[in-house]
Amino acid sequence: MGESHINQIENARFIQQMLGELRAMAKTSRLEMLAYLIEIAYIESSDQLQKELGNASRVNKRNISA
Repeated sequence: MGESHINQIENARFIQQMLGELRAMAKTSRLEMLAYLIEIAYIESSDQLQKELGNASRVNKRNISA
């Protein structure tokens, strides 16, 4: 797994965390539409993170079995 892939995963985690905080702020402020849109972005970031982690897992398994 290359350094750029690790940075990509770290960035995805950071973005997901920030979106979670923004979503909470929007809900607290009763900004329903904004909270909804941020929720969609949060879900997308979760999906992307799972994809990246899955790719990393496959690379690790391939390297271990070699």
